[in-house]
Amino acid sequence: MSLQQSSSWLPGGDDFVDVSDTFLDAAQDMELGDVILTEDFTLYDAMSALEIGDPRMDSGLILDDDAERLVFSPLTPLLPEEVCYVLDRAIACEMEWHAGYTLPQTIYTCLYVHHLTDINPEVIPRQELLQQDPARPVELVTVVIRAAIMGFLKCCDLVWRELSKGRLHDAHPVGTVLSQLEDAKNWIQFLLPESSPWRSALLDRISLRIDMLNLFRHHPSKDREQFLVLLFSASQCLQKVRSVLTPEPAPYSPANFAFDPRITRKLNSFMPLRPHRLPPQDHAWDALADMFGGFAQVCKVSAVASLSAWKISGDLCASFARHSQKPPFIRALFQSAFFTNQRVLDVYPLRWLIDRFFVETVGIEYNTFSAVTDLAGAPPLLNIERKLSRMLLSHIQAAWFNPPRRRRFLARSLLEWQELYHVTSMTRENWGPLVDVTSQGDKERLLIDAIPKAILLWRLSIIEEVLLSGFQLELYVKDEKSFVYWELSQVIHEHLSILDSLGRVIPKDAGASGELIFTRSHLTSFQSLCTGMYLLMLPALHHPAERLALNFVRRYKWAFRPEYKNLRPQVAIPDLSSFASASVEILKDKRQPLRLHFERARDGLAKLDGLPAGLAGPWHEDRLRVARSLSAIAGELALAVPATIVGVNDLDTAKFDWARLPCRWFPGFSAS
Repeated sequence: MSLQQSSSWLPGGDDFVDVSDTFLDAAQDMELGDVILTEDFTLYDAMSALEIGDPRMDSGLILDDDAERLVFSPLTPLLPEEVCYVLDRAIACEMEWHAGYTLPQTIYTCLYVHHLTDINPEVIPRQELLQQDPARPVELVTVVIRAAIMGFLKCCDLVWRELSKGRLHDAHPVGTVLSQLEDAKNWIQFLLPESSPWRSALLDRISLRIDMLNLFRHHPSKDREQFLVLLFSASQCLQKVRSVLTPEPAPYSPANFAFDPRITRKLNSFMPLRPHRLPPQDHAWDALADMFGGFAQVCKVSAVASLSAWKISGDLCASFARHSQKPPFIRALFQSAFFTNQRVLDVYPLRWLIDRFFVETVGIEYNTFSAVTDLAGAPPLLNIERKLSRMLLSHIQAAWFNPPRRRRFLARSLLEWQELYHVTSMTRENWGPLVDVTSQGDKERLLIDAIPKAILLWRLSIIEEVLLSGFQLELYVKDEKSFVYWELSQVIHEHLSILDSLGRVIPKDAGASGELIFTRSHLTSFQSLCTGMYLLMLPALHHPAERLALNFVRRYKWAFRPEYKNLRPQVAIPDLSSFASASVEILKDKRQPLRLHFERARDGLAKLDGLPAGLAGPWHEDRLRVARSLSAIAGELALAVPATIVGVNDLDTAKFDWARLPCRWFPGFSAS
């Protein structure tokens, strides 16, 4: 075939013209490095520039197989089961949008979104109404689909307004959309023949959309009882919808052409997007069920007025992949449930955070500390109060950031916690002589000492979270893991020391006492597990010392910021030289025990079941479930590793299963 003969089917033909001189002439007045940007062309657009050959360059190409999509007619009559299919796939689009895909890849692919005016029943031509197929009444499109799509868009609008905190304004109030959905429901109930086999299925889908819209318009923490009733109704509707399988439309059914994954070729944008394939419908229903589960969890946690319970809930949520991948909307609800309109839990002032911090960490009300300092004539604590309340608020809300952002936030926040520890320590030293003059004993001094120790306790727990989150995000290479486990054991050692010190202050009957007992037992076992992993991974160090040092500086830059120079020395700062010295001594000792650490961890974690619930509240059982999982991991490793460090090199590390736990903190061991 000649080139001339093939020009009819080559995209763009073959009559290309060299325009290089045109561009060279136009660029004569530009300096080296100058860039001309068109209006609305942003840095994001520039960073998203495509390489030659990128498949997205062809996103605007219309192939022969896609040509039929151009003839989509929104008023084409549909069978009831085809309407069910359209409504189901619209929810699939919605769930993918919640998962993080863009509007053009999800919501906008539903072509009815672009034709709401065309299917308005008030402007339908009369001939369309007269030429009806009884099996395909046009009202299924103009009343049912239109109302469902309006509800679909309104749900997206309410979600986006929650994410952007009310900075959007729309033309269709929620009440108007709900009224249209009720009209669609009434039409199905009273005008669609009762003999239609899909009548109940349509009713269930419209009812589901009504319940979803009501869920999105209400905040779960405002009126929990009403919200739980709505949530139960929506869950029941979802079960009914899932119980009836919607058949796939015939190949040339109009329902198949209601969604165009290549709609971006018709939208104004600088950068084309890769078409996104919607998941199977069961995947969409599962995502919706998970969202309903997220609503229930927000209701559950918003009813608990405990700083520790919120912290424990957030830590559990962030440590396991299933929970940390909640849609942004659900994570935003958690954050606004904790603090909104300058109120904590929609009830308490910010000062409540300070009170709960000391009650739940030290077991003593903050007013007691204030009374001691007032008696001694010490300066007020207002600056410390303001800083601490802001830091506590940010820390709790950060539990529902996405995992990478949460880790960055925690690493940055360590400087603020160190600054607060520095200030409270200096303040405590300044108070010392004043307290000695007025003190009736050692009790007041212990109370004053407890303030910086409580701050340090939280800082150490944040360091542990930063180190462990690196496993969850798979940041560490094999050579780094030994140091991480060693550093964790050092941090936990300091953590346990602070707990022992605070144990002399906390009243035995306080809730903080039970939490201290549980935390101390858990950390002791966790430290044994970390020590065992440190010894197990130690012989895997193969990179030269220079390479390890460079990786160390890059990985732990959060601990060596210049701002720390003017503050008190950090407790448990990452120290590569101490790690190297300790490792050399351990490798010299051929009798260094290894299995013993895993056995201690296994037994200690298993015994947590019999300890007080502490301050975990409704999440105590979840916390125990994590402990059981860790105990099982420790048990597997205890059976697999040699008694001493001597035989570690003979262990087949290929049998490590780092995906056994969603958080990837420790590997399981597969014997097969």
